[in-house]
Amino acid sequence: MGMGADARLVVKAELSNRIDSLAKALPQMSASSLAFAVDDIRRTATNHDLRPLAELARGLENAISESSGATMVLPFLEAMSDAVTCESIDPAVAASFLASVGLRIHG
Repeated sequence: MGMGADARLVVKAELSNRIDSLAKALPQMSASSLAFAVDDIRRTATNHDLRPLAELARGLENAISESSGATMVLPFLEAMSDAVTCESIDPAVAASFLASVGLRIHG
């Protein structure tokens, strides 16, 4: 998407703030509110070619839907915070971020 470097930094900063806000609001959020917020992050990441972040958000959406909201959300959000700065669109990089969630959950 031929977006300038400054615009890309703004989008990344906005996404980073949204992820941080989501983590802070998590105790008060319903599963449906959480799913909506994560979907919004996923769509924004997809629209701006931030593939690792989009894949993590998709993984979190799947985990929420499969567990009726009773999932380990913070490890996903932590990995999403890390991925927001990633420039790669390589599927292997996205897969490594997803794998890091498993390590965060299971040690």
